[in-house]
Amino acid sequence: MRLIPAIYIQNGRVVSLYKGKENQQKKTYAKSAKTYASLFQKQGAKTLFIVDLDGDQKNKLYEIRKVFHGELWWAGKLRSLEGIGEVIKRGADRVVLGRSAKDIYESALSKYGSDRLILGLKVQHRDEGPDLCEQYANSGFKDILIKDINAEGTLFLPSFDLYEKCVYFSGLSVYSSGGVSDLKHLQLLEKSGVKGAVVSRALFENELSLAKALSLYPS
Repeated sequence: MRLIPAIYIQNGRVVSLYKGKENQQKKTYAKSAKTYASLFQKQGAKTLFIVDLDGDQKNKLYEIRKVFHGELWWAGKLRSLEGIGEVIKRGADRVVLGRSAKDIYESALSKYGSDRLILGLKVQHRDEGPDLCEQYANSGFKDILIKDINAEGTLFLPSFDLYEKCVYFSGLSVYSSGGVSDLKHLQLLEKSGVKGAVVSRALFENELSLAKALSLYPS
């Protein structure tokens, strides 16, 4: 199973949202995205996920690419073939497309291929997740990133049942996002069949040691 640190950028700052919302539980961190990318590189990360929440931070790709030499994923309000091409040109290896880009799924897959693109789905109601995943079983994507909104930033617990069902119903390689704060969570996610886990707040809050986790789950 792959362990993938994630950096969320909003208004040029590194942040961590709580359940996908602007609220008192949202955290803003002092260090830059480039600094964190360099730190994760030194700690052994082979893959890094950057989420541009405003969709206007593509310029940061160049500086992040200078310090991170592994596989770089990018997401952030990309709804055109030109936008996808731009972030790839700037250094992204793979692009995560959310449902807001569903109108270009077919053309994007035709132009860039499933090795470049990942389907990103946000799940608000966990009981709807399996049906949602099944809808995209034959979409042409090979990989799907499932974000459990209700677990995001909570450091409580991933929805293991949700991911296990999405693996079964989609038949795709599933990546999880939300709730991880402990090595035991990673062990249970691996048992649920996910290909990898995206982790963010737990790393910034020092709840989880990236170096130690990578020693068990080298990406």
